[in-house]
Amino acid sequence: MTLSDETAAATKIFFREAIIRALQEEMQADPKLTLLGQDIGAFGGSYREFDGLFDAFGAERVRDMPVAEAAMVGIGVGAAAAGMRTLVSITYMDFLMLALDPLVNYAAKLRFKTAGQLRAPVVVKTTAGAKGQGVAHSQCIEAWLMAVPGLKVVAPSTPADAYGLLKTALREEGPVVYIDHKRLFPTAGHVPVKAACIPFGQALHVRSGSDVTLVSFSYMMTPTLQAAERLNAQGVSCDVIDLRSLAPLDMATICTSVKKTGVMVTVEEGQLTCGVGSEISFRLREMLDGVKIARIGAVAAPVSSNRVLEAASLPDADKIVTCVLTLLNGKGG
Repeated sequence: MTLSDETAAATKIFFREAIIRALQEEMQADPKLTLLGQDIGAFGGSYREFDGLFDAFGAERVRDMPVAEAAMVGIGVGAAAAGMRTLVSITYMDFLMLALDPLVNYAAKLRFKTAGQLRAPVVVKTTAGAKGQGVAHSQCIEAWLMAVPGLKVVAPSTPADAYGLLKTALREEGPVVYIDHKRLFPTAGHVPVKAACIPFGQALHVRSGSDVTLVSFSYMMTPTLQAAERLNAQGVSCDVIDLRSLAPLDMATICTSVKKTGVMVTVEEGQLTCGVGSEISFRLREMLDGVKIARIGAVAAPVSSNRVLEAASLPDADKIVTCVLTLLNGKGG
């Protein structure tokens, strides 16, 4: 396919519009699909990622819910187990903690404890990340969710992936946690005109290099790619991988890259202790010998609403560059 063909086959839209498009298409295709959440009706969602759906499908299928996350997810999981298909929107990932019981103890275990006779086709869509909103509205707890058998977890970084991964999530027969990020909603990118799903468990190789492998996901792909550009100007060639899917993980793509570079740095906005990078690093150690590895994540402290302190606690391009150069110079790994 030529560049002109690719341009003609895609349209440039915002991240939030990619979510709307996926929901609209899947709701048209499946009359059982119902959305539950706070302010998702006439208001259109806190980040406008549900705009127009209430007018198109009405209050029966786009339902505003009270501020009661455990009840919202419990209702969504129960409805899905009873034959419907549901998407439950949790505005801030921090409050997903309130709904872990129905999500983990019922939805994720349902097919196991019924020998596959019952399933819960529910998507819990939640928004992660820091953007000046303080300690209880800024957390990234993806690694917690990765540890739950029966639960699939995805985190797109581009509008194309937001669209394709959500369509896949809405067709899954078991529970999926779909994680977007506050800072991604106003970003734009090309999305295929033709409807297309993106399979889970397939990372995306977004930049080729030979000196170091950078692995990240969601909004952290932005500083990671910025760091790759700066490192390239200093003569360091970066292979960059966007995970997209956290459970299942695509270790094959990571392993192929690190076989070439011999060096890996993981970047996440969550905590390093028992984090996404920890899991990837240990799995890689089991697959390859003699690899230099470093992890970058948030400072072990609550994220402040103060802009200076918030920025100081999170990974950025400068920190990634420093980490890579230190590792390559033999002072880490």
